[in-house]
Amino acid sequence: MTSRLPSAIHFMLDAFIIALVLVFADTQGALSVAWIWLLLAWLVSVSSYLLFSRYSYQLVGGIGLSTVATVSMWAMGMSLWLATILGMLSVYLLHARYSVRYKEFNYGHYFLMKFTVVFSICWTLVLLNPNQQTSRLLFSIVPVAILFYVGAQLLYSYLHTRQTGAKFSQVASVFGLLVSIPSVVAISIFYIADDVRRLAGWAVGGMIRVVFWLLALLLEQVNEFLAGLSTEEEMQETLEVLGPDEETGQRETMVSETMPSDFPIEILLGIVMVISAVVLIIWLRKIKPDSETPVPKSTIRMKRHDHLSTELFVSTAKESPASRDLHQIREVFRSLELMAKEQKLERQSHETVREWIARMDWDVSASFYKTYDRVRYGDKQLPESQASNFIAEIEKIKNHYLNKNV
Repeated sequence: MTSRLPSAIHFMLDAFIIALVLVFADTQGALSVAWIWLLLAWLVSVSSYLLFSRYSYQLVGGIGLSTVATVSMWAMGMSLWLATILGMLSVYLLHARYSVRYKEFNYGHYFLMKFTVVFSICWTLVLLNPNQQTSRLLFSIVPVAILFYVGAQLLYSYLHTRQTGAKFSQVASVFGLLVSIPSVVAISIFYIADDVRRLAGWAVGGMIRVVFWLLALLLEQVNEFLAGLSTEEEMQETLEVLGPDEETGQRETMVSETMPSDFPIEILLGIVMVISAVVLIIWLRKIKPDSETPVPKSTIRMKRHDHLSTELFVSTAKESPASRDLHQIREVFRSLELMAKEQKLERQSHETVREWIARMDWDVSASFYKTYDRVRYGDKQLPESQASNFIAEIEKIKNHYLNKNV
């Protein structure tokens, strides 16, 4: 039952973020658009949790719940186009949340960050265009959203820790403490709000008075400087040259009385809704819910022995012949190069091994060069017979050609 709880909670948290934007919508009924949306979203969240906790998530179920919510919002006084858009948005949110099985409560959601950003934007708009009803509605949704977030997180933590001894009374006490502290602070501020406002106004007004006093002194000095640039006779001559303003008698601006054009807003809304529906259908077809079938366990069995099996070594010896590590053979060839370098017979930087041996007139077989290529550029082991022949020819060079020069 708890596996679908984060999905239902995240759906409701998304609904609170959307409600912040809906505070600017026109209220046509007794309830505002934002509260109608939150009420129906809560009902959809509870219904989806009960439904998809018992049965696996299906897109048809999400569409059915959203359709019922859309009709209910329309019946409660919301406009049809807004109810339709919110219904499509609820389908998107349900599919986005129930297609994923969350491992943790806050897994990839970042509610507080998104809520803070959207609230800041809405608050800025309210400050630019003051409206008492919008401001009151905005600041009534914020505490409800924060309390729901805290309560949901405590509930989720309790359901996952009750088997280890957590009690519901402890969760209730913590929630009551978290609610009581801001409530006491809010009530205290409510009673002293007028005094705080007067004190803040006096402080801000004092700072503005000081700033403008300094600015007035600066402007006075600028005025005196500009007045000293010309005499009073020159100023009078300038005014006579300019002459009277022809437009001083006409202070009232002409306002063109144009008839308001009847823009087909219904057509625009229809186009927006169709585009939104097409985008939603494409997205729903793209996002597939996580499979709820358990992954079958592997049927591979490993058999362990306490001793080393002799059969393994016998079969290995039969399948592959004896071989020698290439690193050992490279060390033997490197000793040949070092010995030749000590006697001033080293290989030049521009020479290959074949050119070096031909210049030294050393007698080696043709298979020597093939074996050297495998030793130099290979990454596998070398058969024992081939490695022995290669090392034997190196020892022959050392004994017959290099020891003579010692």
